[in-house]
Amino acid sequence: QIVINAGGALRLCKVNTDQQRQISGALEVKALPTIFGVKDGKILNSFQGMPRDEQMLRNFLMGLLVPGEPFKPPVTTEEKENYRQLSTKLLKVAAASSFSFSARERLQGRVAKLLDELVADIGGETGMAVADDSARVLRSLMSNVIKDPFEEKFRRVNLANKVIAEKVAKYSSCISILKSVGFVADGESALVVGKGKRVVNISPINVARDCIDKWVDQNRYNIAASSRKRKDEVERARLAAEAEEAAKNQEDDEEDESEEEEVDPNLCIIKYRIEGKKKLHSVEMDGGDTLATLVEKLEIDDEESVQFTCAAKRLIVKSTDEEKMSKTLKELRLMPSASIVIKIGEGKSSDVTKGSLAERNSAKKKKTGSHSMHSIGLYSQNDGNKAETFESGGVLYDHDISDDEDEGEDATAENLEEEDEQEEDDENNDASDEEVDQDDE
Repeated sequence: QIVINAGGALRLCKVNTDQQRQISGALEVKALPTIFGVKDGKILNSFQGMPRDEQMLRNFLMGLLVPGEPFKPPVTTEEKENYRQLSTKLLKVAAASSFSFSARERLQGRVAKLLDELVADIGGETGMAVADDSARVLRSLMSNVIKDPFEEKFRRVNLANKVIAEKVAKYSSCISILKSVGFVADGESALVVGKGKRVVNISPINVARDCIDKWVDQNRYNIAASSRKRKDEVERARLAAEAEEAAKNQEDDEEDESEEEEVDPNLCIIKYRIEGKKKLHSVEMDGGDTLATLVEKLEIDDEESVQFTCAAKRLIVKSTDEEKMSKTLKELRLMPSASIVIKIGEGKSSDVTKGSLAERNSAKKKKTGSHSMHSIGLYSQNDGNKAETFESGGVLYDHDISDDEDEGEDATAENLEEEDEQEEDDENNDASDEEVDQDDE
């Protein structure tokens, strides 16, 4: 009765849930009756069961029919999102019912044929990989429309966009696929579907998207092989560019090196250290200079003896050796740089005057001692013959205990008396030992 009194402002649609299970499933009907308020293809509000009173129904209809009039009670944000999803589901069911089976088959065959033509138009070993990129962009454009068919910005394709211009607009097959699902030209650089309409039929767009997914799945092995080849080509191009850049940089470096100042070939850098000191000095000399020139630069007294030692060159030169002192640094193999140790004067050891290893070793030989344990009376000479008296069977040796050769040769009277007494005791001990031996016999 309310619809009749509205004079055509309302339309009442009754759905049999037993016969139209797809619609009741899309609307997620949980109780009967369930009333949905739909305007411009969008569900705005709903309630379950019979209205409690006339005022409740009046508020529902006023919110549905009068622009700007809110529902009472108001619709929450969560409910609005839920109604948006239900509207999309209902639209898909309605679009599918309006799209015949024969039209679906014709569209599937046309899209598959255009995709194959796209591969042929691109050509080459990498054509399948490029076609796959274009097909994925087409699928993305269609998915945006299917996701929100009420939003006009998703229903418009800007052909001037960088990605779309490179992967879609330049291929006639891609443009034909878009036109097959309802897109039409809108100016020179745009395509639009459902222009001027509040909602668009997404059934052909959904069919075309499914067809693209099927084509990609059927050709996935060829797409993978083509993608590898394309990656190899990109890598080879990158390596070639790097090699070209490196060659160019090398030429620039060679030019820079040629412009640099030439180094003096006769320059000799001498790093020296005075013996006994840690500080290292450096001096620049000419390859024709001699060690005598170095002595002059160091301002060393001519009367002082100087010794130059270079361990790396196995070189020892004394200032008294006029022949080597007169040789140039180049002849002494001290070019282009060398490290030397300079010894000024005789140094701490005055006994060693020559640098030979044999002479140094002979000077370090230990001197023979002049006194022994026997000579100072620690034990007698016969003690060495009594090794059999020790359980260990050891032998006593005569050891030097003094290295002083300058000590006087004469012992004191006391030491001589002690030695005499010790010898007498030893003789008595020997005699007593002989008597005991005789008794034993």
